[in-house]
Amino acid sequence: MLLTVASYTLVPLGAALVSGAVAAVKPPGPRRTSALQHFAAGVVFAATAIELVPAVLERSPWVAIAGFAAGIAVMFTFRYVGSRVERSREARGAAGVPVGLIIATGVDFLVDGVILGAGFATEATVGLLLTIALAVEYLFVGLSVSASVAGTLSRFVVALLPAALAVLTIAGAVAGVLLFAGASAALLAGVLAFGAVAFMYLATEELLVQAHESGETSIGSVGFFVGFLVYLVLAELVR
Repeated sequence: MLLTVASYTLVPLGAALVSGAVAAVKPPGPRRTSALQHFAAGVVFAATAIELVPAVLERSPWVAIAGFAAGIAVMFTFRYVGSRVERSREARGAAGVPVGLIIATGVDFLVDGVILGAGFATEATVGLLLTIALAVEYLFVGLSVSASVAGTLSRFVVALLPAALAVLTIAGAVAGVLLFAGASAALLAGVLAFGAVAFMYLATEELLVQAHESGETSIGSVGFFVGFLVYLVLAELVR
């Protein structure tokens, strides 16, 4: 299983490479970026609603509640720390590389990897569908990160930064398989509940917030529901 999971992580890694290359050569305009971020948020939200939450409730609802609460605490702690880092940089008049954003993205990618490993430990189909969701996520999160450092770092670094961060996903997935293969249903429920929070946080507090700041349009907003529908259809075809 370990080799299989590691090979699947190459899919989001490839998506991160594509996002960095696009940002380095010709990033999309604000409105197109907003529409793509809406689409990615819809896919990620669908993965949470269709795969993670049902898998959690089937196993151990009370442990899932604890995992959900832990996820809220961890994700918003990282948000607080990242905001403090950025405010401190701005107060000092520092400009250039957004260190807080890069650290937060790296942590998110690492958590994604652990959840992916736990998903495969739960059921192969869950892992496959989460892989698809992560690939779409990394296309647009990677694009946002690369665009934020464009002009302050070389094009080579801009192109490779998302992929370098996505390597953490591979490490997290390997760790997830090693830790949770053969784990009890209750433990898997807690881990997947934590992952559900991480996915929803990404969709609501990162992708949609950035999409609204980029230049939201009515047509672009439809992308969220299209992304949800696309994932729903894929989930039915894969099963």
